[in-house]
Amino acid sequence: MEWIKNFGKMIKGERLSWGMSRGRLQRLSHVDRETITDIENGKILNPDFYEMLNICEALDTSVYFYLKDIDKEKKDKYD
Repeated sequence: MEWIKNFGKMIKGERLSWGMSRGRLQRLSHVDRETITDIENGKILNPDFYEMLNICEALDTSVYFYLKDIDKEKKDKYD
């Protein structure tokens, strides 16, 4: 499973668009605040799927929006 490039910045933008602090996101997602910070700042490039699922659920967005479409990339490679 691979995440799209800059997904951390996108998560941060989504959080800020809700006017949400990292502390509130931590409480809603049950993901450690330091982990959220590291994801947003690009220090964690391959986060746990279930942590991302919880973060996305708290932000009312789909985790699949942040996943690379590997099948599409393979198809494009051979077309």
